[in-house]
Amino acid sequence: DIDALKKQVTVGEDDLKKYYDENKSRYSSAEERRASHILIAAGKDMTAEQRTAAKAKAEALLAQLRKAPGSFAELAKKNSQDPGSADKGGDLDFFGRGAMAKPFEDAVFSMKPDEISNVVESDFGYHIIHLTAVRGGDTKSFESVRAELTDEVSKQLAQKRFAEVAEQFSNTVYEQA
Repeated sequence: DIDALKKQVTVGEDDLKKYYDENKSRYSSAEERRASHILIAAGKDMTAEQRTAAKAKAEALLAQLRKAPGSFAELAKKNSQDPGSADKGGDLDFFGRGAMAKPFEDAVFSMKPDEISNVVESDFGYHIIHLTAVRGGDTKSFESVRAELTDEVSKQLAQKRFAEVAEQFSNTVYEQA
């Protein structure tokens, strides 16, 4: 059986490293970021004057934040036009890549923790973003997953050997009926 063959299989260091390199994504976690934002709505349906006024309001809020960064949540509650996050101080919780509008996401993933962005324009309007936390994005080292790798590679080699032995057995039975 496969378990018996697995005990007979020896796995080389090169095989383990090759398997680890080919499957590195399985041993890493996706990076997620937690951000808060203040949205000044400026949809594509607004006039140029309305969009300019919205941008000016966002710039004024940013100037206030540069003077008092600790007031972000308070300003978000009072001024943000995002119905989903305004009452939470602009908090969007953790999210990964692909969850937000492209310009917003690009800004968030280029920031350092506790940094406040410049005004970012998206299809929804003008955002001021505060990156509050980063988690994930780390890859387990080869040494920390060595036992798991050895088990997986030896199992694969045992299955391959089992198929070979089963075919030999079938051929022998057929040839010497």
